[in-house]
Amino acid sequence: MPTYLYRGLNSDGAEVDGRLTAADEVEALRQLEVQRIAPFKLNEAGLEPRKYERKKARPQDRFRFMRQLSVLLKAGTPLLDAFDSLSADEPCKDLAEQALSVRRDLRSGAQLSLAMRDGFVDLPAYAPRLIELGEATGQLPKALADISTQMEHDLKAASEIRNALAYPAFLAVAGVFAIVFIFLFVVPRFANLLGDDRSSLPALSRWVIETGVFMSENMLQTGVLVAGVVAVVFALSRNKGVRTSVSELMHRMPVVGSFLTASEVARWARACGTALSGGAPLVDALVLAESAVSSVRRKQGLAEARRAIRSGEPIDAALKTHAGFDSMTVNLVRTGRASASLDEMLLFVADLYEEESRNRAKRLTSLAEPLAILFIAMVVGTIVISLVLAMTSIYDIAI
Repeated sequence: MPTYLYRGLNSDGAEVDGRLTAADEVEALRQLEVQRIAPFKLNEAGLEPRKYERKKARPQDRFRFMRQLSVLLKAGTPLLDAFDSLSADEPCKDLAEQALSVRRDLRSGAQLSLAMRDGFVDLPAYAPRLIELGEATGQLPKALADISTQMEHDLKAASEIRNALAYPAFLAVAGVFAIVFIFLFVVPRFANLLGDDRSSLPALSRWVIETGVFMSENMLQTGVLVAGVVAVVFALSRNKGVRTSVSELMHRMPVVGSFLTASEVARWARACGTALSGGAPLVDALVLAESAVSSVRRKQGLAEARRAIRSGEPIDAALKTHAGFDSMTVNLVRTGRASASLDEMLLFVADLYEEESRNRAKRLTSLAEPLAILFIAMVVGTIVISLVLAMTSIYDIAI
């Protein structure tokens, strides 16, 4: 049998290392568990440490992990063995280490929901609560499957937004580079033809030419300025307050706002319906669903609706009065409440709005592309017109 080298912490918290013989890595971990040693390094003697395909986990890796865990538990695999299997075969180092951390917490007697909340810090806020409900109702595999389904839908929604804006963003970036190129290399050539006295030029022509000459003569300063602007924009994009303000502004825009609203209603309805189908009380399901909403204004409206529901107001009336939901959604929720199938109706609402968000994403893409091209054309056209005006003013060409 192979020999394994280990390093870990004993029951007193002291670091220990050594070697043991076991049939495989799982058996080695079990032997260390009997010895009350929590290993953080375990390698087969004579072999190189395990190499992972990736270091950092992607959102799709977490979704895949939750789906695999659900399938293993549904098949009757014990919880510790399921984490053993997943951590041993996990190609992502980040997830493998998190799985081992959860397994250590489970061995010490922690609940899975608490262990997952502490070990998998990047899981959505609703995941630990749904796992807790699954443990309480004996439907843990279903709860994990519901979490993976919700994560999959969130991932698809984010992907749709990125895909809708990717090509317009590319056009905008390419246009900016083209404009900078014109200012650096094209405008200075016209400046040489016009000479140093530019006092008789139109204001627009004078501004364009002087800007191009300055940028050409001070490329280092221009590069530093551009880099500074990019750094400031990046820093602002990481600021939570700025991101919230930009998000609220986008929610109020005509076309983009309707797309974001449809996406958020879909996420809210799916999270609430999933929680209800997992056995959560209505108020708890509403709290979980609020975490799937990013708009501060809508989240405040949903919180007011939740307080009204807790006071005895029907959910459909509360959503219409406080959250501003449209009549179609309110009628569907009313039907679900009256037929005691609110979870199914909310999932149906989620399907409807996901389809609507996809359609709006297509319309947004078809509108954003010509807008980006129009913006670039306007800027380039302004530069060209300013140069033509400069030439005509110098040579008195009648146009």
